Amino acid sequence: GLFSVLIREQANMGGDGPKWMVLDGDIDPMWIESLNTVMDDNKVLTLASNERIALTPHMRLLFEISNLRTATPATVSRAGILYINPQDLGWNPYVTSWIETREVENEKAVLIVLFDKYIPPVLEASRTKYKKITPIPEIAHIQMLCTLLESLLTPVNVPPDCPKEWYEIYFVFACVWAFGSCTFQDQLVDWRSEFTKWWCNEFKAVKFPSGGHVFNYYIDPETKRFLPWTDKVAKFELDTDIPLQSTLVNTAETTRVRYFLDLLIDKRKPVMLVGGAGSGKSVLINEKLNSMSDNFAVTNVPFNFYTTSEMLQKVLEKPLEKKAGRNYGPPGSKVMIYFLDDMNMPEVDKYGTVQPHTLIREWMDYQHWYDRTKLTLKEIHNIIFFSCMNPTAGSFTIDSRLQRHFSVFALSFPGPEALFHIFNNILSQHLSSHTLKFPTAVIKTTDLITQLALTMHSKMSSVFLPTAIKFHYIFNLRDLANIYQGMLFCTNECLTTPGRFVRLWMHEATRVYCDKLVDHKDQDTFAKLMAENIKKVFAEMPESEYIEKPLIFCHFVEGLGDPKYLPMPSWAALSKLLEEAMSQYNDLVGAMNLVLFEDAMSHICRINRIMEAPRGNALLVGVGGSGKQSLSRLSAFISGLDPFQVQLKKGYSMLDLKLDLAGLYLKAGLKNVSIMFLMTDSQVADERFLVLINDMLASGEIPELFPDDEVDNIISTIGPEVKGAGIPDTRENCWKYFISKVRKLIKVILCFSPVGSTLRVRSRKFPAIVNCTSINWFMEWPQEALVSVSSRFLSEIDVLPLQIRKSVSLFMAYVHTSVNIMSQAYLENERRYNYTTPKSFLEQINLYSKLLKFTVKDCLARSRRLQNGLKKLVGCSDQVEGLKSQLAEQEKIILEKTKAATELIKIVGKEQDKVAKEQIKVAEEERKVKIMEEDIMVKQKI
Repeated sequence: GLFSVLIREQANMGGDGPKWMVLDGDIDPMWIESLNTVMDDNKVLTLASNERIALTPHMRLLFEISNLRTATPATVSRAGILYINPQDLGWNPYVTSWIETREVENEKAVLIVLFDKYIPPVLEASRTKYKKITPIPEIAHIQMLCTLLESLLTPVNVPPDCPKEWYEIYFVFACVWAFGSCTFQDQLVDWRSEFTKWWCNEFKAVKFPSGGHVFNYYIDPETKRFLPWTDKVAKFELDTDIPLQSTLVNTAETTRVRYFLDLLIDKRKPVMLVGGAGSGKSVLINEKLNSMSDNFAVTNVPFNFYTTSEMLQKVLEKPLEKKAGRNYGPPGSKVMIYFLDDMNMPEVDKYGTVQPHTLIREWMDYQHWYDRTKLTLKEIHNIIFFSCMNPTAGSFTIDSRLQRHFSVFALSFPGPEALFHIFNNILSQHLSSHTLKFPTAVIKTTDLITQLALTMHSKMSSVFLPTAIKFHYIFNLRDLANIYQGMLFCTNECLTTPGRFVRLWMHEATRVYCDKLVDHKDQDTFAKLMAENIKKVFAEMPESEYIEKPLIFCHFVEGLGDPKYLPMPSWAALSKLLEEAMSQYNDLVGAMNLVLFEDAMSHICRINRIMEAPRGNALLVGVGGSGKQSLSRLSAFISGLDPFQVQLKKGYSMLDLKLDLAGLYLKAGLKNVSIMFLMTDSQVADERFLVLINDMLASGEIPELFPDDEVDNIISTIGPEVKGAGIPDTRENCWKYFISKVRKLIKVILCFSPVGSTLRVRSRKFPAIVNCTSINWFMEWPQEALVSVSSRFLSEIDVLPLQIRKSVSLFMAYVHTSVNIMSQAYLENERRYNYTTPKSFLEQINLYSKLLKFTVKDCLARSRRLQNGLKKLVGCSDQVEGLKSQLAEQEKIILEKTKAATELIKIVGKEQDKVAKEQIKVAEEERKVKIMEEDIMVKQKI
C-alpha cells in the first residue's frame, strides 16, 4: 500500500512544480503490471478497492534499475530508457569531489598526481590480472581507497611540511589494500601472490621488503618504513572460561584485518569479511565488537534462507528508540553496530531479488526506510553494518548495488605457520599450567603433536573432498578447534607419557574427522592416513605405546557424577559402567530396553563427549531405528541433563515452538538447569522451525523470543549474578551474560536421516546445522551388533528352544546383511532404491516373534484339539465294545424270539385259511340275504 499512499499524496499536493517519484530497485513484473494504466495515456492508478487515483500532468515516475532482465515489453514500451555507461562517468568525479574536501592545498596537488599515476593501471589489472573472492564494482575500490587515505593522511602521519614521498608511501599502502584486500587463495592459484608480483613489477617508486606478499607489511608511523605485521601481533593468553571456538589467537592476518576494522569503524564505514566456512570471520568480528567501548551497542543478525525484509526490519528496529519527529537511533548517543552473519543466505526470488538486501541498500543509499504499519518515513541515524559471507554458500554473491557500499576483506584459511602459532600457543599454555603439573616429557611433545595435527588436517582437506552425498566433507578451523578443545579436557592423570598424548590426539582426531565419514571405505582410508602420519612424526616411538584397544576417552571412567577425561581400559569396563547407568535410568526415568553392543557403547561415549564440551551441539545422522534418540537420552542422563523434546500436536506452529524455546531459555539462564534439546526429522513439521534452531546454534539469540517486559525481568533477575562475576551490570552486559549461560547449558541434539536430499538442502539453507554442530554419522549395524540385538530379543521368547536360539540369531543377521548386499546390487543395476535400516531389522525380529508366538499358539491349540479327539475316540471304542457284548446277548434272545414268532406265524397262517373259508360262506349268505330283501321290497310296493 506504500506506492498508492505516496501517489495519492502527490496527486493531492498543490502547485505546478514537477513531482517525481523515484522507484529505486529491481523490477518485479507481477507488481509492475498494475502500473500499466499509470504509465500509458490513461495516467490512472486503479486499486483493488476500485479507487481510481488520477495523476496530475506534473507527476512523473523515475525507475532507477540496474538491468532490464525481468522487465516486460509492456513496461519497456511505456517508459523512456536512458542507459548510463559506467565508463562514461568513471572514477574521476568521485575522486575530485573527495580531494576537494581535503584542507591542505599542497596535499590536494600531490593526491591528484598520485591518483593519475596509480589508479588507471590498477583498475586495468583488477579487470584482467587477478581474481577477487566476490565480484566488486570498481567504484567500491575507489571509495575504500579514499576512506583509508582519510584515516591515514592525518596531521600526525603527514605534517603540512612533510616530503611528497611520505604521501606516496601512505597512498601505496592504502591502494594495495583497497584493491588487494579482496584477493584470495583458491585450490590452484594464490591470487595474493599474483597481485604482489604484478604490483612489484609495475610500480618501483615505493619498494616493499622482499619475501612474502605486499600485504605482510605495515607503515611504521615514525620511520615511514614497511615493517612486518608479525611485530604487532599481541601475545595470547588462554582463558579457560571461553570456549575454544570463540577464542581468537592473534596472527599477522588477524592483526592486519583488525587494524583496518579500527580505521573503518572510526569513519563509520560498513565492512564485509568474505571467506569459507570456519575461516574465522565471525570470531574475528565478534572479538572486535566485544572489545568496543560503551559508546557502541552491538546487535547480531544471523541470516538464513527464510530471512525476509520484514523479519530483518523488526530485528533492526528493536534496539532503536524514537528521537525527534521521524528520527530514530540507538539509545542515548551510542552508535549501533549490526553484525549481519551469512549475509548471502536469504532466498533469491524468481526475479533475482533478495528482499533483505534491498532493505539494507535502502538505508545505505538514503539513510531511511518506511514504517510497515503507518507507511511513514523513518530516518535512521548512528548505525553501521558489519557483515560476513561465505562465497561458496547461499546465493554466492550479493547485488552489486549493495556490494559497492562495503569495504571487502578476503579471509583465507591460515597458512601452516599461522596455524602452528595458533594451536601450539593454545596447547602450550594448557600444558604449562602450574595447577595441573604435566610431566616434562609430555610438555616437550607439544610441538610434535601440533605438527601431527596440522599435517593430518591438510591430508583430510585434500583427500576427502565434498560431493553431493558427502556435502559435509568440509574441514576447516572449527575441526582443529574441536580437536584441541578435546585435548584441553585432559589432566595430568590422563597424560602420563608421550604415548598417552599421542593416543589422546588419535582419539580426538577420530572423533572430529572420522565420526563424520559416511562409509567404511572412507573410515579405513582415514585410519591408514592417521597411522602413516604418526609414523612420520613419531618415527622413534614404538606402536605399542599408543596403539591399544579400545581407543575411547570419556568423562565417566571413574563413575557417574565424577567427570574426569580418562581413557577407558576395556570394553568390559565400559559395558559395566553403561549397564549401571541404564539400570539407574530405568529406576529414575523410565524403562529403556537397549542392547549395549560395542558400536552402541561407542556412540554413547561420542555423544557424551559432545555434551560435555562447551557449547557442544550434535548432529546425529542415521537411518530410522539406529538408536539416535535412545542413546542421546542415556548420554544426557550420564551428563546430568534434563531431556526436552517438542510434543507435536495439531496446529503446532512457530509461535508454539518459540514459547517452548523461551521456557527452555528461562529454565537454563535463570534456574541454572542443564538441558538437552532433542529434535528429530518428524518434529520439523514446518521447515521454518529450523530458522529458530539455526539462530539458536549460530549466536544463541532468537529474534522476538521474549516480549520487552520479559527481557526487563530477565535482566533484573540476572543482574546480581553478573555483578558477582565482576562484570558491570549494564543492560547489554546482562543480556550477553544470559545468552552466554543459555548457550553453555542447552545442548542441541539434532537427529536427522541421510535418506534423500532433505539434509543436504537443509544444510544449504541453514548453515549452522552443519557448521555449529559436531557430526556423528551412524553406520549400518555391524554383524556383531545384529547378532547381539537379535540374541537379546530372542532370549525373551520363551517358546523358542534354547538349543536353536543362536542359529536363529545368526540366520537373522545373515538375512539382513544379504538383503543389504542385494539392495546395493539392485541400485547399481536398476538405479532404484530399496532401503534396509536397523528399524527394518528390529521389525524383522518383531515379526518373527509375533509369527512364532502365533504359530506355536496355533499348533498348541491344534494339538489340544487332536488330543481331545483321540480321547473321545478311545472312549467311543470302549462304548462300542460294550455295545458289541450287549448286541451278542440280544442276538440270542432275538433268535429265540424269531423262532417262536415263526411257529406263531405258521399257526396264524392256518387260522387265516379257516377265516378265509368262513368269509366266503359269509359273503354267499350276505348275497342271498340281499336278494331276499330286494324281493320283499318289491312285494311291499305292490
